[in-house]
Amino acid sequence: MDTTTEHTFLTALQSIGTQVYQTIKQSDARYTENLNPTADQQLDLDIKVDRLIFEHFVELEDVVGVMSEEQAEAHYKKGGQGWLVAFDPLDGSSVVGANFLVGSIFGIYAGTSEGFKEAYIAKNLEMAAYILYGAKLELVVATRARVVHYLYCESQGIWVNKGDLRLQDKGKNIAPGGSWQYFNPEYRAFLDHFFTQGYRLRYSGSMVADVHHLLHKQGGIFCYPATSDAPKGKLRKLFEVYPLAFVVESAGGIALDGRAQRLLDSGLEGLHDKSSCFLGSKTEMQALKG
Repeated sequence: MDTTTEHTFLTALQSIGTQVYQTIKQSDARYTENLNPTADQQLDLDIKVDRLIFEHFVELEDVVGVMSEEQAEAHYKKGGQGWLVAFDPLDGSSVVGANFLVGSIFGIYAGTSEGFKEAYIAKNLEMAAYILYGAKLELVVATRARVVHYLYCESQGIWVNKGDLRLQDKGKNIAPGGSWQYFNPEYRAFLDHFFTQGYRLRYSGSMVADVHHLLHKQGGIFCYPATSDAPKGKLRKLFEVYPLAFVVESAGGIALDGRAQRLLDSGLEGLHDKSSCFLGSKTEMQALKG
């Protein structure tokens, strides 16, 4: 990805961030009767934010395909080579009513108007990003070279570059997703390994918020395993797992599935395919490898 394209997407993400932030502030967290493709009940806010982001990317000239976690199928434009954008419009929306930190996640893939049909689409991931909507409006953008943190200064109406984010080799926090009753004995022992060493529990119910905390603290681990109630895992590869794995790897960390295989080497069986997910700094991730 050249610098001109990077700038185009950065400008788009910054514009999306400010618009979605205002939408969240002005909307209620009201559930609708609609279900998304993985049978989660949608908030009215999910639908509004999804439409806003979708329309923004469809208008970009070099984007030939757009796919949202909230939509059953991808939308493709006529044309050949270009960029495919997959996004989770409002990650953590189940906790937005409690005023917890939520965000949007983006994966930008090199591709064609043939779409997301390639089994190993993750190899074409060139940029990943997330936006956080909380007390502060923040944007984190990862390329293969670096992870850059931006903060929106509302009084001046500008985005400020706060520098690069990098993970150290070891952290102090663990963010384990899922319900304890569905964990197998091996995973419980894996968690105990950290708690007996004094690791602090930091889990919010919003994946993007927990991964940002991991980066902000420069180490630790986020994990969401396959469980008895979700044998393949709960998190969506295309919209959550691949982009945040890319961010963590670009920051010097490691991203693996429950079998200790690199997530960005895993295949995609369908647009809404799911996976277990372990993201973290090197020392913590070594425990997963055994």
